[in-house]
Amino acid sequence: MKLKNNFSQEDRNTYLDNYECWICSQNSVDALHHTMGRGGPGSTVESSILNSSPVCNFKCHLQRHGFLMTKPQQMKLLYKTYSYLCRIGYNVTTHDKNFIEKYRNYYPDHIVRENSIKEEWKNNDM
Repeated sequence: MKLKNNFSQEDRNTYLDNYECWICSQNSVDALHHTMGRGGPGSTVESSILNSSPVCNFKCHLQRHGFLMTKPQQMKLLYKTYSYLCRIGYNVTTHDKNFIEKYRNYYPDHIVRENSIKEEWKNNDM
């Protein structure tokens, strides 16, 4: 069975210098969690790197998946991903902007305001 909306190898490589699990803060990351899930039929934005959270697969991902899918936890992980990507100078894509638009209710207002995404990314301001 092929799972939908997998992360690309290029997206996975974005985290090569990150060893911290975003749940337990230990340096044992071995999986990327789909923060907002893999998406429903016809949805493709969930393959955006903005939907990824580095985690310890067994300890924090599989054992606590229900907790990870609560709105407060999703908001925390999305913002942590956004902050990390800004810090490393990631270049946002149209695909990423579409992801933010779909999940705009999970981001702070300053991230979703018109044109703020592009400017924040360019300036790496948080």
